Amino acid sequence: MADVLEGPRVRVASSQLPQYIGKAVCFVGRLEKIHQSGKFFFLSDGEGKTATIELSAPLEEEISGVIEVVGRVTNQVNVLCASYTQFREDKSMFDLEYYNEVLQIIHEFPEFYSCASD
Repeated sequence: MADVLEGPRVRVASSQLPQYIGKAVCFVGRLEKIHQSGKFFFLSDGEGKTATIELSAPLEEEISGVIEVVGRVTNQVNVLCASYTQFREDKSMFDLEYYNEVLQIIHEFPEFYSCASD
């Protein structure tokens, strides 16, 4: 999974995940639920759709709010997490709907965003 962290990765929404099976992606969403096993959590994106994030080991910390996940899309259309970052929202809220608009632009004009069509 180290290669996922080193190379370029495209930013995606839930609806785009099937296009990127086997590829490195970056996904941002708001935590909806953590599976009781601690090995999966579920994030909703700016479209209100949910993505399943798969971990290689159970979570060892509490997570909440908006989370950015870098990982590889599995055949089950989950994101196998290589790393994640929680966004601090104590000063301002992260606007997922606005972020979704940015994703649409990135994918609509891939010639300007080198990772958009990889």
